[in-house]
Amino acid sequence: MIHAMPVSVARVSLPIRRPRREVFLAFTDPDMLSRFWPHCAGTEPLEQGTVTEWRMHETADPVTVECAEMIPDRLIRLSLSNGVKIMLTLDRFEEGGTVVHYFQCGFGPGDRGSEMAMASGAAALMLSDLKALLERGAATGAHADSLRLPSAA
Repeated sequence: MIHAMPVSVARVSLPIRRPRREVFLAFTDPDMLSRFWPHCAGTEPLEQGTVTEWRMHETADPVTVECAEMIPDRLIRLSLSNGVKIMLTLDRFEEGGTVVHYFQCGFGPGDRGSEMAMASGAAALMLSDLKALLERGAATGAHADSLRLPSAA
């Protein structure tokens, strides 16, 4: 008999009133990405198989990020050197908009509930910043006050 281990997953979804293509490109362009997520997202565009380094905030150690899977305008899967796995899916929303779904797993041992709560809160701030950036042209700056993703170290 096979016994599956439960996996803790942080999940956040947010509608953005911009086309899926535009939202997808925001996640793949390192200059744009650094405006709402990591402090530094490397220099190369994110593509399937890309391995790069991100800094989640100015004084953080770099994290190696591998784009494990990508389906343009629909899916991005990332594997980070600290064991965190992130999946972003982009679904159609009313009137040509997009719903971004963020999933994160790979939490360390111990109190996973608090890690999941921190990761969910940081993801909500990141997606809110992306929404403000794409819908109004200016990020909220919330990510500067957040724990920065990913929270599992």
